[in-house]
Amino acid sequence: MKFLLAPAVLSLAFTGAPSIAQNTPKKPEAPVVNSGMNGEILYEILVGELNVQQGQPLVGFSLLLDAARKTNDAQLFARAVEIALKERSGDGALMAARSWTQVLPQDRLANLNLLQILIALNKTNETLDPLKKEIAFSPVSERNAAIRVVPRYFARVTDTKVAAEVVQKALDSYTANTETSSAAWSAIGRMQMLNANLSGALQSSQKSLTVNTKTDISAPFLALELLGRGVKEAEALVLQALPKQDKPEYPMAYVRVLIESKRFEQAAEQAQSVTQRFPTHAEAWLLLGSLQFEQGFDKQADASLQTYIGMANKAPNENTQRGVIQAQSRRASILAKQGKLKEARLLISQLPASKEEEVRSRLMAELQLLREFRQWQAAFDLLAQQAGNDLDLLYEQAMMAEKLNQIEEMEKILRSVISKDPTYFNAYNALGFSLADRNVRLKEAKELIVKALTLAPGDPFITDSLGWVEFRLGNTSQALELLEKAFKDRADAEIAAHLGEVLWQLKRESDAIAVWRRGLEIAPTNETLQQTLQRFKPGI
Repeated sequence: MKFLLAPAVLSLAFTGAPSIAQNTPKKPEAPVVNSGMNGEILYEILVGELNVQQGQPLVGFSLLLDAARKTNDAQLFARAVEIALKERSGDGALMAARSWTQVLPQDRLANLNLLQILIALNKTNETLDPLKKEIAFSPVSERNAAIRVVPRYFARVTDTKVAAEVVQKALDSYTANTETSSAAWSAIGRMQMLNANLSGALQSSQKSLTVNTKTDISAPFLALELLGRGVKEAEALVLQALPKQDKPEYPMAYVRVLIESKRFEQAAEQAQSVTQRFPTHAEAWLLLGSLQFEQGFDKQADASLQTYIGMANKAPNENTQRGVIQAQSRRASILAKQGKLKEARLLISQLPASKEEEVRSRLMAELQLLREFRQWQAAFDLLAQQAGNDLDLLYEQAMMAEKLNQIEEMEKILRSVISKDPTYFNAYNALGFSLADRNVRLKEAKELIVKALTLAPGDPFITDSLGWVEFRLGNTSQALELLEKAFKDRADAEIAAHLGEVLWQLKRESDAIAVWRRGLEIAPTNETLQQTLQRFKPGI
């Protein structure tokens, strides 16, 4: 029976693995020799290609593979493999690749085809020999690069334990060689990490860094990835590697890991260090300014952000433009906190915007500023001027109308959005939730929310709305089930407020308090949660 390959692996450059072209050095042109093909073989090739073109690819595959075997021609073997892969015939591709390597054992392209096909077919335990050959085939000057790329071949294997064992066996001899030891231990560590063997990966990372030179950046990055996975012991290795870096990429990656771990104070310290060591690295100034802003160091943040803007304006591109918008938005917030809202809005409005996308980004930055400082009327007026037929902006305008308690205007805008796009689920949800929250027209509210959930199945915020309307309807058990599911799917402070209220009404006060505390950890200033706590006064 023909084995069918999944569409994701229907090319030699499998997802997560480097392409053959990237890893096969150009061969010197061979001297011209007369072809060994006779008329019979040429006819067989022609008939094979005609069968492929006329919808009989497997017949064509058989003919071309037969011609390849008779002539020992690498191009014909490659063509047979290509046809088999296109037809998702894993067995055919493997058969052609095996024949190719048997006939031309020193052909690196043949070996790499075999390796990648075996991996794609989950025959990981058969990859040791072609993997060893692939590394051995690489020139000495490219050996470390060939070793570093090995984990990418196995990135999507199902049997990660076998893959890790195979790679360790293939690289065993290279760990003892001073020139390749660091890269080899790093590759082994990555495979151990893929197999969730974090302690083994940490040991491999230590060995890799012990013999590491500045040229092998994979070693310190392995330690950094382990730290990101929660291996605290890896931080000592990261700190050991930091002073040896002569480029900003690694220390910047460390800053991001610290941010992801919510270690903002240490992240700011490291970002400050990057700006001192690499003062012309613009992104470091943007990151430092943002961290200083979040920690309330407005004066320092403004100085760092202005430094970034100055650098970005000297080399404008799409990425720096986005960064400038972010930096100016932060600076505008600082001005607004000082009571200079007019100046803050002017700062954003002066952002250059030659493209439609940039104009929209500038508008959204100003809206965010107004929302942050609860300037609902100003936000509504701005949207009234700018929304036009943009459904997302009209939706935002409706939300501002609700903040202003202009309920009829909100409903009018949302119904307009629905009429223009009957699949705009956020409008159904917002309208339904508004009705439920005000405890009016509950039947209609439920119908609207159910419609939204039909258009966006599983959305936790819509599930939250449905739970809330069931609570208003008195269906407490259904409400609890829905709200627990919503909170499990998305730990959000507003969902926590609703779930806690239902638990409180069910006399499960301790459970309610636990949920509300979790909500405060997520977003301590959430308006809905704060209002709920004021009503029930649980003493948190």
